[in-house]
Amino acid sequence: MARFLALSISLLFISLTPTLSFALNVRAVGEAVIYNDDLVDARYRATEQAIKQAVLESSSRVSVKDHLENGELESSIEIRSAGRVQKARVISEERNGDFLKVIAQVEVTADSQCSTGSTHYYKKSVAITGFEIQTPQQANLGALSNISREFPKSLADEINNKGYLNALTATNIALYPDTINAPITNNNDRTLSNISMVGDQLGAQYLVSGVIRDMGEVYLREPDNKHSQPLDENLKERNFVVDIYLYDSLNGALLFQQRYNEMGNWDISDHARVGFGTTRFWSTHYGKVIEQVIKKGAIDTSEKLRCQPFMAKIFRTEGNRIHIAAGSLAGIKQGDNFSVYRRYEIFNQLQDAQSQLNNANINVTITQVQPHFSIGELAIDAQILNVQQQDVVIAW
Repeated sequence: MARFLALSISLLFISLTPTLSFALNVRAVGEAVIYNDDLVDARYRATEQAIKQAVLESSSRVSVKDHLENGELESSIEIRSAGRVQKARVISEERNGDFLKVIAQVEVTADSQCSTGSTHYYKKSVAITGFEIQTPQQANLGALSNISREFPKSLADEINNKGYLNALTATNIALYPDTINAPITNNNDRTLSNISMVGDQLGAQYLVSGVIRDMGEVYLREPDNKHSQPLDENLKERNFVVDIYLYDSLNGALLFQQRYNEMGNWDISDHARVGFGTTRFWSTHYGKVIEQVIKKGAIDTSEKLRCQPFMAKIFRTEGNRIHIAAGSLAGIKQGDNFSVYRRYEIFNQLQDAQSQLNNANINVTITQVQPHFSIGELAIDAQILNVQQQDVVIAW
């Protein structure tokens, strides 16, 4: 009895004071462009990026599950993502031209930021579509017209390199017929009617799209006359402004939007046709600035989805078995448990179709796992429970 009481008190102390017992000190790297030689501002932005990276890497949510087995108290501790930063300290920094890299020591503590629990250990699927250019003629400088497909491809690669999401490239898809008003459409609820359709086609839980707003030069272009005096390459500044939008593909809801506004030097000839994403392009100052935008976009996208639930569609039912469209590549393992939610189509006052999920109070246990799908078992036949294709399973 004394041992039981001592262990119970110890567990109570752990559950009430996670910030004392489970603080994690993480070293993370952040980078930023230096403007007007303002190191203080660049250090702030680089440190902010390092903090986001640290929370993604090692943030923790602690829950203690107790149960009695053969008269003995057994406990298991689960550490999941959700974090609060207590302290962040820059321990070193390195300046390389107009770029600053900092290494920060970040203390991340347990918190209830993800109030419903966390699914960080499941990789949510994100489809990256094409990014239209608002002013296409601006891409003529450097022959960068392929940026509408290569920029989102690079963003998908960086998201996958981070390792928190599973990014799929669908850069052949253009979502916005009217780039100026994107992402607003005629729908009063700010949704896109084709988001759900594209999400179904790609099998993705979330959708990332965007518009390249400005990539124009802010200097007087060199004339075609080869005998003219060349311009100072250090003064050939060029804008890069891009909007990134993140949607829930199930209902088309806009979850996140962010504008990245940077400026870099076009430090090569105005007549050079380098193309976006080439080795020569990335070696330019302008290319390095865009590389920073891609890194920030990947971190922000991952961070915004950190506390979102993991969902996967049911695409087949057979007896008491269901097939779900996520497997080992998403981190699913044999023995995992999910909740089944029924999917309904409802119509608003404008007769626009909307998706709604209702908790069916049905649990499914995964029994077989393949790379791209899994098989789970229900307590009784799926037909009796009215579990159908296009319903979803959710892990909170």
